[in-house]
Amino acid sequence: MAIEQSKLYPRVKSGIPGFDEMVAGGFHKGTVNTITGPSGSGKTVFASQFIYEGTKSGDKGMIITPSESSDFLKREMSASFGWDFSSLEKEKKVSIIDVTDPVLRLQKSIDADPVEFLVNFRKLVERKLEEEKPNRLFIDDLMAFFTAVESPFKIRSLTDDLFDSLRKNGLTSVITIGTAFGMNQILEYGADSATVLNRERIGNVMIRSIYIMKMRGSKIANTIRVLDISEEGMSVSSLSPYP
Repeated sequence: MAIEQSKLYPRVKSGIPGFDEMVAGGFHKGTVNTITGPSGSGKTVFASQFIYEGTKSGDKGMIITPSESSDFLKREMSASFGWDFSSLEKEKKVSIIDVTDPVLRLQKSIDADPVEFLVNFRKLVERKLEEEKPNRLFIDDLMAFFTAVESPFKIRSLTDDLFDSLRKNGLTSVITIGTAFGMNQILEYGADSATVLNRERIGNVMIRSIYIMKMRGSKIANTIRVLDISEEGMSVSSLSPYP
């Protein structure tokens, strides 16, 4: 008897109502998935909800914050949605790695080798994954580390090394990427799936939207849909943002 596809290729639920229907059931387990968009499009909310909702089903989460302090992230998610990451951290359900301490900030200075810094960052991630053994990982604004690297080839090589390391650990990763510096396509290329968020004015209304650019080994919805954010979190509407 044929083995069910769901057992051969298990899925991880995103925790975002409406999103899993767009990608035939969720993220593939053990994959690297990018969430790209401009500032204010909802990237951090999407990834935080992925971690938070995962804890409800027993998945241990890890959050790595290269560009903003973990205290700010926890305060923002608690005030906006009531997601108490501080308590989850104390209960060992989530571990938060803050890479914005003064020592690491000094390594980002012009005197430091950005490639060496990124290699050390990958080693830090590998060590923390080995220590904490999470099921889900969220790296916030990975692009913050790559802006000092001038060579696109080197960015691609460093990205591949990091993504391969994450896959080897078997966890499911969501990585947010900003679009301000125009290098997001290099990171998206090496990922297993790429989701794009946007925020634009349509008439007199600001509307967020979402579409799936790619997901390897999965059927995807080829439509752009409205992305709603309320006090309960994020959800994907069946509606199109365009009339």
